[in-house]
Amino acid sequence: MLVAMDASQGAGWSVSSDKDRDLQVLLQELCELQAKQRKLKREVEKHKLFEDYLIKVLEIIPKGHNEGEKTEEPEVVLVETMVEHYGQLFTISQDIQKHLEAFSEMNQVFHQRLESLEESHRALIPSLKIRLCQLQKRCHHEQKRWGQLGHRVTSQKDMDGSHMGSKAATAGHSPEDLKSGTPALPRNQLLDYLQKAINHMVQQCSPSAHSTPKRMGLFSKLDLIQEFMLDKMETVRYISLLMEPRVCWSGDSLTHPRRYARSFRKRPRDQDSVPRTPFPGTQTSECPSSN
Repeated sequence: MLVAMDASQGAGWSVSSDKDRDLQVLLQELCELQAKQRKLKREVEKHKLFEDYLIKVLEIIPKGHNEGEKTEEPEVVLVETMVEHYGQLFTISQDIQKHLEAFSEMNQVFHQRLESLEESHRALIPSLKIRLCQLQKRCHHEQKRWGQLGHRVTSQKDMDGSHMGSKAATAGHSPEDLKSGTPALPRNQLLDYLQKAINHMVQQCSPSAHSTPKRMGLFSKLDLIQEFMLDKMETVRYISLLMEPRVCWSGDSLTHPRRYARSFRKRPRDQDSVPRTPFPGTQTSECPSSN
């Protein structure tokens, strides 16, 4: 009796243990299935955007466009069309991405160039300011110098006018009084005036402006002026003799040139001017006979 009870109790325990194991296995499978369900749910939510897009595209596509195709199902054709369209869009997006990257690189290059230009501009500004200050100082100095020169010229004109007036007023006075009344000029200024006057006379005495040597000495210039004056006097004397036929050409008339009037007229000296050699001393037939 006791043995039968023990056997029944052992069988009951074994059945309950099997049920527990099965229950644990089922619980484990349930957990795995729930995990898969959650994973699939996340995937569905992830691709929900594409699903909505495909549904909208299917709604937009007109019906009956694939009636000529009898071999394939409409759903398969629509899916292939959508996949092809998606591939084209993907290719276009890749091209756009490449262009965007190229534009971004160009933008970086231009930004670097702009920064370098700004740096060079900032470095150039101080040197330009220094140069501008130097030019302004030079301009002020030149303006001041020209103002001083203008003042000197004006004062010199005033002094020349006063000198001429005093000279006219003191025409009957002695040279000492005239010298005392004339304002004294600086020695260098007087030398400059004399040099300018001599140069001007040399230009007037030369045959042409280009024939005068630039490096001619002072005494050479004076000799040239003296030679021109002598030639001028002789030429005028000979012309006066030619213009007066009643006067006999004799040696006496040639030896006394002061008997005849002299009219100095400006005319350039020519290389073919009248020579200084006197005319022959013989008398001409134009002289009226005393007999």
